Order: sequence, then structure tokens, then C-alpha cells
Amino acid sequence: MNYTIINLTRFGDLLQTACTISALKKSGDHKISLICLNQFKDVTKFIPYLDHIYDFSGASHLNNLHIGDFAHWVESYQEIKEWVKKYHQEFQTDCIINLTPTVKTRLLTKLLSLENKNIQEIGFCVNDFGYIYNTNVWTSYTQAVTQFRGGSPYNLIDEFRSMLGLAPEQYQLKKPDKKSCMQAKQLLKIFSATLPECKGFVGFQLGASNAVRQWNIENFAELAKLIWERKQYVAVLLGTRQEQHLVEKFSQKIAPYIPYYDYCGKSNLQELGAMLCNLKALVSNDTGTLHLATGLHVPVIGIYLATAQVWDTGPYGDKQLCLEPNLACHPCNFNAACQNKHICQKQISSETVYAALCYRLGDKTIDFTKETTARIWEGFFQKDGFINYKPLHTEEDIRPLWMQCQRIFYKNLLNTIQNNDKSSYAELDVDTKTLLPARQEIEKLQAFVLLAREQAVLFSKFPEQKTQEKFLASTQRVKIFLKQSQFFIPLSLLFEQLLQDSAQSMEEIIHFFDILKEELAQFSHFLSSKQ
Repeated sequence: MNYTIINLTRFGDLLQTACTISALKKSGDHKISLICLNQFKDVTKFIPYLDHIYDFSGASHLNNLHIGDFAHWVESYQEIKEWVKKYHQEFQTDCIINLTPTVKTRLLTKLLSLENKNIQEIGFCVNDFGYIYNTNVWTSYTQAVTQFRGGSPYNLIDEFRSMLGLAPEQYQLKKPDKKSCMQAKQLLKIFSATLPECKGFVGFQLGASNAVRQWNIENFAELAKLIWERKQYVAVLLGTRQEQHLVEKFSQKIAPYIPYYDYCGKSNLQELGAMLCNLKALVSNDTGTLHLATGLHVPVIGIYLATAQVWDTGPYGDKQLCLEPNLACHPCNFNAACQNKHICQKQISSETVYAALCYRLGDKTIDFTKETTARIWEGFFQKDGFINYKPLHTEEDIRPLWMQCQRIFYKNLLNTIQNNDKSSYAELDVDTKTLLPARQEIEKLQAFVLLAREQAVLFSKFPEQKTQEKFLASTQRVKIFLKQSQFFIPLSLLFEQLLQDSAQSMEEIIHFFDILKEELAQFSHFLSSKQ
């Protein structure tokens, strides 16, 4: 079967498509084509098992649409139609998988599928009338949590895989070409020729997609000092040309006797990958560079600030480390102004990151139980193949425990809806006394869901305006309760989507309420039994 995968996202998210592609390739005798944005086409050189790659000029078409001149819209549409025609001439697809939950990409998926009525669509789609729809509940879940990714307990890679019902797969990228690897090795050899005491190099990714996600430059400079004085490791500064100003700030903060190698803006992606392969480890903000290093099996210490959250976009690798600021406000909401003057950028100390680096490189004698500036998480894979993160620090906050509970609840809920696959809660054996507020909230939610379910049954039997109004009012109460919920933000976003997915008939809606009611009852019982 010939599959077309659409991923019109940036560097890091595109790399994280690799697991889905590998798992799909190994699931049968398939050929796989990937459609990506043209500015990120070089990223695909790292992704294995691709039989065909086709790029899309999203920026030029969006520019035409924003001009507001209808003539430009027509011109852009004609260009896209011609692009679709050429694509089908190159690759005869049987199924299109769209992994990008934007309206524009959904419409592109529809244009591609119109070429042949037998082409199947999976993922984020639109119907023949232009209304958006998702092909399964995991797709609906993934769309829902994009609105509040800080509330999602699952890694994006696992969400992609679950959308397609694929088996677990190791995150393994292609190694850079040998020429680039030799060149990187030679550059570091030449640089260290005047530093006979040098024992290796550690990469520093100073930048991030958003400035609020960047660890303080002074801390990076202090870390460079620590790794040199204590380990004789030299910092290698990584990034794009647009991040050169960060290198200038770093050079102003660094002590004059501390060596560092400036590789920022001096490489293409293959050369960047080659440099990563020659490093002891990488210390990075949540960036594409971090995900590239993870896929190349380079030891990683990720720093997650502001809206970045470990469970959502943490490195998809066993024993990889993530650090978050030990602050009640982290992670903050998307599109919300910081009320605390971005204190998270300075909260994690350079000593803590140094300790995490040493731990990642094999020093397991380091004890993080008294750590105060950061939360330190270590990646591991569960029996079901999902990535998870365990604390190396002493955790007192309710959020991590609640994340673990949510992982089981949403997996059970979604798999029951999609496959009628019922699972138990036995895999989480913890004392959940601290979750009494969550259980109390569940009990209130159960009452609202039960009322909505009864009103749905009544309306199905007596389809009159009065019963319809009662049903809509009770459903609205559930929505309002969830939106005000402290513990069920993902469900708040998911509820409306799943209700819409079930809107073909009242029988489907009632069935959805039955499943939700049963899962909430099991979840409440699970939390009660742990008291």
C-alpha cells in the first residue's frame, strides 16, 4: 500500500514523525511519501524508511491569501492544483495521513484525495462539504490538547502512533553522512590542539523557538565554566545565524580563561547532526536540536521553561533527562502574559544542570532529593511502549501524580471508544491521598454526565422542543463545569470534540455518555481504593 504522510510543521515536530514512519513501514509491504514545508526539506534526510519526499511552499501561498486580493487567491489555488497534479504524477497514493491539525492542511488533504475517490484519508480531515472531522478519537484527542499542550500527559510521538494504531517503535534517526562526521571531528581536533587538557565537548543550544523558553545566558556561561574547571569539557555553541546575538551575550558573560567553540550559524543540518555525534552530550532548551540529538542517541539534558512541558515534548529516549523550574506557575499557558517577570529563565541553577549532566554521563551517586531550583525527570518506556518520565527529585506537587493518573484515564477512555478495549488501573500503584480534591471533582462531574445522559435518552424517546432544550442545557452544564475544572482541562477540550464526533444520531451520543460515565466511575473507584 502507498501512504502519503503530511506534516507541515517545523524542525522538531517534523523529526518526531520518524517513529510513525518507521512503525508504518514495518507494519506491512508499504511505500511511504512525506509532504513537508520546503524550508525544512533537509530535515527529511534524517528520517529513515522514506520512499518519496515532496515539499510544499506554504509561505508563498499564505502570503497570497493574506494580501486580500481575490485575484491572488485564484492564482494561489491554481498553483496548488498544479502542485497536486504533479504530486500524483510522481507518487500514486492509496492513503493520505494528515498529522497537522490546521484547517489549511486539512483542505490540502482533501485536494489530494479528490484525485481518486478510492484514496483513503486518515487523521485531520474535512468532509465533502468543508466541515472538519477527525478519523478517530486519538486524532480528536491530539487536536484538543493542541489548544492546551501543557495539560497533555502524552508525548507527541505517542499521540501520532496511537492515531494510526501502530506498534511501539524506537526513535532512531539516520546518521549524518561520513564526510560531515569526519569534518566535524576534524574541526574539534584543530580547536583542541591548543588545549591538551581537553577531555571532550558538550553542546549548548542557547536559543529556542520563543525567547521566553530560553535558559538565562549567564547560567549557560556559568555552566561552561563548571564543565571546564571540573571535567575539562569545552562548550560548543549551537544554533542558527539568527541566534548569533545570543553568542555575543554569552561571550560577554564568559570568563576570559574559559574556552568555548562557536559553531552557531556555521552549519547545515547534516553538519549539525555530525557535530552532535561528536559531542559527549547536549544541554538544550526545548528545540529541534534536542530532538535531533535524541534521535541520534546523543545524551541529552533538556531545559523546559515557560510553556514547554516535559510530558508533551520531552526527549523520546530512555534515560534522557529533562529539567523544569521548581515553580508553582510552571508550565504557563499559551498566549498568556507572564505575571512573574519570566523568573523561570533564571530559576534553574547552573550547578543543578551540571549535576544532571554528570548523572546523565554515568555518575549515579548524585542525589537530587534535596534539589530546590528544579524538577529533574528521567525518561523511561512503559510496558505499553509509551514514553514516561520519573522524578529524580523529591516531588511534593500534585501535578506529576495527577499526570500519571490522567495517562491511564485517557488511554482507557480513548481505547474503549475506539476499540472497546477495556484496561485496568492496576499499573499505577501509588498512595493518592493528595488527590482527594480531584476525586471530589470527579464525583460532581459524574452527576452532570449522568443527568446529560438521562436527558439524551428522554430526547431520543420524545423528540420535542422542550426535551431538546433540557438535553442541550444539561450538556452545556457539563461543558461549563469542565472549562472551570482544575483537573480536567484536556477533557474539557476533548468533550466537545467527542460529542461532535458522536452527533450522527442520538444513539451514538447516548453510547458516548455511557462510556464516559463508566470510565469516570472506574476512575473514581481507583482513586478511592488508594485512599
